[in-house]
Amino acid sequence: MKVTDNLKYREMELVPGEYVPDLGIDYPTDDPLFRLRPVTPVRSYANDASYPYLDDSLSFRIKRHLTYFIADVPLRLACYTMHGLKVEGKENLRKNRDILKGGIVTVSNHCFALDAICVYLALGRRLWIPMLADLFTSKPWWLLTYFGGIPLTDGSLSATKKFNEAFDTHNQRGEVVHIFPEARSWLYYKPLRPFQKGAFTMAYKWGCPIVPMSISYRPRTGIYRLFGSAEKPLISVRIGEPIIPDTAAPRKTEVERLCVASHEEICRLGGIVKNPWPAITD
Repeated sequence: MKVTDNLKYREMELVPGEYVPDLGIDYPTDDPLFRLRPVTPVRSYANDASYPYLDDSLSFRIKRHLTYFIADVPLRLACYTMHGLKVEGKENLRKNRDILKGGIVTVSNHCFALDAICVYLALGRRLWIPMLADLFTSKPWWLLTYFGGIPLTDGSLSATKKFNEAFDTHNQRGEVVHIFPEARSWLYYKPLRPFQKGAFTMAYKWGCPIVPMSISYRPRTGIYRLFGSAEKPLISVRIGEPIIPDTAAPRKTEVERLCVASHEEICRLGGIVKNPWPAITD
């Protein structure tokens, strides 16, 4: 099957020259939260109130620094060689450095295994990322944990309170919270799926800027053919202008505005003129 036969791809319109990878994946057309890649558990843990959502222990801080020290170079090489990482729009960070020097929320589409690492490299700042809880049962759980992954809770009030307090603290410390509002990763998918509102609720609560980013694709050419098959695209991270919450506006109205505005900006950054999915999930 070619992706051009997919209903959503047929409904999508792009700017001329925008590249669409085709790996023959049969993407869903009715459920944007469908899990394409099942998780293979290798361990169990509790994502209840006993989990250290905010871990300020010396042990954790040492392990986090060591993980960045040890894994940074291999991951950087993988992104720049295997995936041909190219960052566009850094001028939007430079000219807005005064409003972005504190805590910020960054949002992007979720489309391959190293997308969060590409965001980290594009920003040059470490991330804290809320993630689906079952990912922390999989083999790279330690890498997710020490690179800033924090699991979503079991839904209990006590766990949710600790989870929220952890992210409140990271924002107060001037750190970056990165969120994938699509929730699920669909490998090299081009259309932008509906957004959940969590990222925008956080940004409204904190009154901090949202930086929209598009992870887009380029054809694999030249020397990059040595590092991957021809159908696997190269990666571009395109950084947009910050979106500032209006904390004087009613919360529900403003959260929806932030969600729609971010969705539209990521579509624009990704060269999507007509997107087949709505901006907000029901």
